[in-house]
Amino acid sequence: MSTSGNANALTALREFGDELRRLRVGAGFATQASAAAKLKCSQNKISYVEAGKRWPDDDLLRRMFRVYVVDASAQADIRAAVRVGQSLGRPWWEATAYRDVFSSATMKLFALEEAAGTIRVHSGNYVPGLFQTRGYIEALVEFGLKAESAAHRRLFTDARLKRQKVFDRAHPPAVDAVVLEAALRVVVGGRDVMREQLGYLRSAARRPNVTLRVIPFSAGAAATMGAPFQVYGFPGAENRSIVIRETSRSDEVAEDIDEVERMSNQFADLAAVACGPDESLRLLEEIEDAL
Repeated sequence: MSTSGNANALTALREFGDELRRLRVGAGFATQASAAAKLKCSQNKISYVEAGKRWPDDDLLRRMFRVYVVDASAQADIRAAVRVGQSLGRPWWEATAYRDVFSSATMKLFALEEAAGTIRVHSGNYVPGLFQTRGYIEALVEFGLKAESAAHRRLFTDARLKRQKVFDRAHPPAVDAVVLEAALRVVVGGRDVMREQLGYLRSAARRPNVTLRVIPFSAGAAATMGAPFQVYGFPGAENRSIVIRETSRSDEVAEDIDEVERMSNQFADLAAVACGPDESLRLLEEIEDAL
């Protein structure tokens, strides 16, 4: 395993997880469950390591070497990869300042978002967070978090912008977003801020890994569905999707299979009544021109 070229710890973790997955399959363990039984650990622990969410502890790594029959040379390369990856530093959200502001559920959201391969998002009455400009975020924060300290508001804004760095990854997530027409017509932060926001949203919608669709007023009841939620999908056949619901105080993470299926179906229903991508871009231009 080569350890060169890793730009950051998250990339190193993902590459390391991919390598352990290859070793497992190569050793004849087609599923994580079968490997977990032999390794005498939980399947969840293997899933987290292979998904690039955490480094394995020394004991688990030794057992993997033995069960997967890894030769001494490969073991040395793998241990070197761990040392290099761990030396690259912690993810931005683990800084104490962010831990003082965000709930544990929201902190989990940050990690999941970084690891996601696909993101389906219904942003409700807002422009999708992954596409918000600084001016738009600051206008939302000025009103919605006015009871909080200036430091809290600044960290919230910075975190929202840092989350958008997922698009800078070597393999960025595929984002499928639906947004209400109402969210685009509300003038947040004044005309200049909103004009900049709409222009940025149009640019984002042209990215090859982004699908943006607007739910028009003419869609009827669907155009009133303002509660935002996201469905994250993860690389690998054994990594199930999860749902994130945004609330006024925190974020709720749901992993139950039935709930994920229900929210996935709801997203599909919303997308079905939305304008197509090209028509959505034309509507964005129309709303921006009206400003």
